[in-house]
Amino acid sequence: MPLPSSLRRRQAVVAIAAAGALAGLSLPLTAQAQAAYPNRPIKLVVPFAPGGGVDLIARVVGQKLGERLGQSIVVENKAGASSMLGTDQVAKSPADGYTLLMTSTSIAANQSLFKKVPYDARKDFTPIGMVAIAPAIVAVHPGVAARNLQQFIALARSAKDPVPYASFGIGSAPHLVTELFEAATGAKLLHIPYKGGGPAVLATLAGETSVIIPSMVPVLQHIKDGKLRGLGIASEKRHPLLPDVPTLREQGVAMETGTWFGILAPAGLPPAIAQRLTTELNEVLKDKDVLAKLISEGAETTPMDPRTFGAFIESETKRWRDVVTKAGIQPE
Repeated sequence: MPLPSSLRRRQAVVAIAAAGALAGLSLPLTAQAQAAYPNRPIKLVVPFAPGGGVDLIARVVGQKLGERLGQSIVVENKAGASSMLGTDQVAKSPADGYTLLMTSTSIAANQSLFKKVPYDARKDFTPIGMVAIAPAIVAVHPGVAARNLQQFIALARSAKDPVPYASFGIGSAPHLVTELFEAATGAKLLHIPYKGGGPAVLATLAGETSVIIPSMVPVLQHIKDGKLRGLGIASEKRHPLLPDVPTLREQGVAMETGTWFGILAPAGLPPAIAQRLTTELNEVLKDKDVLAKLISEGAETTPMDPRTFGAFIESETKRWRDVVTKAGIQPE
């Protein structure tokens, strides 16, 4: 017996509603999750020990970025294997926006320094944006008998044994910048790699090593306090916070370089989440407190869109490959 038309209409309405509900459950779960992003704390991995430049930048930017996103950003230091341990952790993390990487020059250099790198810097990450660049600075322990750069170069050329210098690890920016410095000056230096910026700076403060050439970020305050002596800045002009420290070029060494800092996410990050992170990061880099803090640490904000930042990392990879080759550094 045929069903009454009113009942048929009711069944049709119920069927349509049920189909809509099922579609709402199956399809837009991803879209719903993206729309709600972020709904829990975000981890910002720093592939170096606490206290170094990357760590300091991550904490300054991470706090403000978390405020804009409405969720806390937890900085996690994952040092080891010349920054590859923490970097690989992020590369293999879910591409959901809840694990990010505060990266630096080392991600570009490691591609040439090591035979086996567990990730591809170009393919395994989604660029979010550049954060800042800080010029390198030659800083020595106060016990070193050199009051200026030329005196230090003369000392390092004539010393019976190479002068020990600290780096944040093999392939870290201070390692490669010091290789450039040696090539440019003929100084004889001995590489002592540490597990991150904090330990490397502490070693120089303690006199375990005589010199360190990092970005200004982890050593600026120590120089201002007289615990380290700044001999030269690898920038085009003197830094306003250290006006008495000449540039390298002023002292006869034609060299301008430094360390850059940026944020990456795992490859495959949904475009909506990537765009949200980039937008909020760029707003953070306009924040007066962030600008003042970064400048006070010796860094300068340098926003880049994701495409430009990705191209920049590729160009840096080539640049440091050339340095590694010319310096004769053997891949490990």
